[in-house]
Amino acid sequence: MVDMDTNHKEVFRKLNVLVVDDISAVRKVLAQILRGLGVEGCIDTAGDGLEAWEMMQNGNYSVVICDIRMPRMDGLELRKLLRATPKFAELPFLMITGEVSEDVMALAVESKWDGYLIKPFPSAVLEKRLLKLLAKAD
Repeated sequence: MVDMDTNHKEVFRKLNVLVVDDISAVRKVLAQILRGLGVEGCIDTAGDGLEAWEMMQNGNYSVVICDIRMPRMDGLELRKLLRATPKFAELPFLMITGEVSEDVMALAVESKWDGYLIKPFPSAVLEKRLLKLLAKAD
């Protein structure tokens, strides 16, 4: 999907992103950061994993950025569901969390997450993590 030698702006320009977080302010800030990185494609937002799953059925997303802890369906459940669905099995999935516990870090390693970030994070860190994640998906 991504050649690391490609201009970063070109990579981000084409992305369609689904941002999933139960806090509306986080969703808005992430959408603004993504626009600032040059995303010109669709940036949709969902308040929990169940809403995201429903949106995935008709969406054509390049990457999902998802919080771990949410009501109804958390990010862990959403990721598991996506990985079990052939259509979404290889979709890049970036976990975000405000938790800095050893349990979360161990879970990230055990579950072989595509990538994760601890909130809050600067846009440059998100940019680097997305580029790495998209390069792996190539």
